[in-house]
Amino acid sequence: MKSPEKQKAVKAGFITKASAIYTDKFLLRAKIQLIPGIGGALDTLLSGLGAKYQFERLEHLINEVYDQLKHIKNFNAIEPTEPLYDFMMGVFDQAIKSRSEKKRKRFANLVANQVVRNSQWDEAETACRLLGDLTEIHIQVLDIALKVEPCDDPYKGERVLTLYDHHKLAKRKDAGKVPTNLSEYLPSLSNAATEMICSELMARGFLRDIGVGGFGGGTFMGYFAATETAQWLMDWISEPLVKSG
Repeated sequence: MKSPEKQKAVKAGFITKASAIYTDKFLLRAKIQLIPGIGGALDTLLSGLGAKYQFERLEHLINEVYDQLKHIKNFNAIEPTEPLYDFMMGVFDQAIKSRSEKKRKRFANLVANQVVRNSQWDEAETACRLLGDLTEIHIQVLDIALKVEPCDDPYKGERVLTLYDHHKLAKRKDAGKVPTNLSEYLPSLSNAATEMICSELMARGFLRDIGVGGFGGGTFMGYFAATETAQWLMDWISEPLVKSG
């Protein structure tokens, strides 16, 4: 078994290989350096700084995985197999492309859950690909959609998000619990951006449009609820629930 120092060196060598190749391409470097306004910065990134960013992101991911699993007992160690290799290479590839520490932690949660559950590798790989396609705002919307209070009629029992303002309706004594205005949770986003996020989540099967007109009108893509697929993904990328002291 390689020592931690040697393992770290292997990782560093893997990530910096592209930078080493670039550094040797003198003609390419000269052309990039001549690009007005951005050439010098690109040369710095490609010749080493970019690899440093990638290594730091990978190191953060590994630290998070360690922190997740060190508190968990009663699971079987996973054997070195081709599916494990493919899964982890997919996780590493996605993690080093993400600037978000929160998202890298989600990938760590995914790895920890696979270790604990020992589920089918195809399912874990699917969760990895789906997470890679989402931003933190996408994940935030899914989390909100799964946790808001259920509505009263006409969407009784549904956890409903809307792009409409129901403040006036909510003040009526007979109004009951109305859909949650998503914009209140995302005040920095325009209505157009919020609608686009919901549209993207619908296209991926994480949100469903539950109809129009239930609260005094509306248009297509006005009222949303999370799907079972959204709950499935959030279960994969949340911290394992089997921690012990």
